[in-house]
Amino acid sequence: MNIDQIRTLLLTQRKAVGWSQEELAERSGVSVRTIRNLETGTNRNPRRVSVELLLAAFEGASLPLPLAALAHFPTDPAPRSFPHSPHAETEDGPEEDGASCRASWRGIRPRPDSMVGRQADLRHVLDTARRSRLVVLTGPGGVGKTRLALAAAEEMAPLFRDGVAVVELGSLTAEAGDGRAAFEEVRRTVDAVVALDPTLDDPAPADVRMLLVIDNAEHVIDCVSFLTQRLLDTYPGLQVLVTSRRPLNVFSADAWDVAPLEIDPLDGRAPTQSAAVELFLRRTRSSVPTLDLGDRLTMVAEVCRRLAGLPLAIEIAAHRLRSVPLEAMLREGPILPILDQVNLGGLSHHRPLSGTVKWGYDLLDKPQRSLLHHLAHQPHAFTIEDVVGTAPFGSKNGASNINLLAELVDASMVQVRRGRNYEYHVLGFVREYVNGLAHGPAPVPERATVSA
Repeated sequence: MNIDQIRTLLLTQRKAVGWSQEELAERSGVSVRTIRNLETGTNRNPRRVSVELLLAAFEGASLPLPLAALAHFPTDPAPRSFPHSPHAETEDGPEEDGASCRASWRGIRPRPDSMVGRQADLRHVLDTARRSRLVVLTGPGGVGKTRLALAAAEEMAPLFRDGVAVVELGSLTAEAGDGRAAFEEVRRTVDAVVALDPTLDDPAPADVRMLLVIDNAEHVIDCVSFLTQRLLDTYPGLQVLVTSRRPLNVFSADAWDVAPLEIDPLDGRAPTQSAAVELFLRRTRSSVPTLDLGDRLTMVAEVCRRLAGLPLAIEIAAHRLRSVPLEAMLREGPILPILDQVNLGGLSHHRPLSGTVKWGYDLLDKPQRSLLHHLAHQPHAFTIEDVVGTAPFGSKNGASNINLLAELVDASMVQVRRGRNYEYHVLGFVREYVNGLAHGPAPVPERATVSA
């Protein structure tokens, strides 16, 4: 693909989504000046990383533009300078004063509408970030980890002289099989946005003050753990916020489990006043403004209960009301087929609803899948004794079952309520997906490790 084809592609796609040059600049981290000169043909030799960032922004808008299209596009012709340096230059020369939005925010931005039911989570993340340079948000797919991380980053942004950089890893190949190749891909993806890799000949200045948000790290968890530790050791002014269904393998990380929204509030309020119901009603007003659910709040609460309070599922169900009545979602039988054709996510593993379960399921190894299939047949909560007492998976002792259960919890495929006695459960739509598989657990490659 030559420069004229790239220019036509970018201009056509920007108009297709209705973005101004300024909006594309905010979403991609590429300066308005560079975008303008690309589209007018003034710039005939753009840096490859700039074009990659622009294409990635359109991918986030559900316009698939595979980076493979750049296979024959020339690589960057000149060494890069640190993009947040006062002396940073664009492809077209020194950056204009005030023209670069990348110094304040690079990558996807927070959604403009307000969050529902996440005020306590946000306070905890902000409090933790005051004492920890590495915070990891974990939880099942579709629970709202990304949105919470971006909201926290927006609150913290004024504290960082060199701004906020958001790196999305959901499109990268999983690290199972070839850990070294996966690490190089993660390293290049992160460095393309923030230029912090200390192995480069021209690394960032050591006094950088930046907040780095790494989104969707569960399939490359070892790679992200290794790279994050290296960056934190190299740059004392760097702070990192990670979203992942799995915890990082870094002892200094502070983790926070993002749980589904409450349905039965602990403060004595009725389920119809819960955060899950509030989210459902807000999204219904946006999708079907003429529909009044005021006299059916109990039914709304029951739908939210069937969806286990998962925000993504609730938003999809509210959107589904455009064509399906509320009563249809309360019929006996699985609810997943009713909702599974609705696509609200910008990430491939959130399209459709079953995709968010499949994404996590595919990352499990064979023994983990075997235990999950067994647990998915239990409609109610269970204890660790129930797991120890089942037929062993992978060995002949109960300790193996405990280890597998712990791995499923770490993978966010099994939820746990912690207290004096731990109580476990599998989310309803996860049970539906697993029980609906026509075949048993498929073999998967052994997980690769990342070495220095």
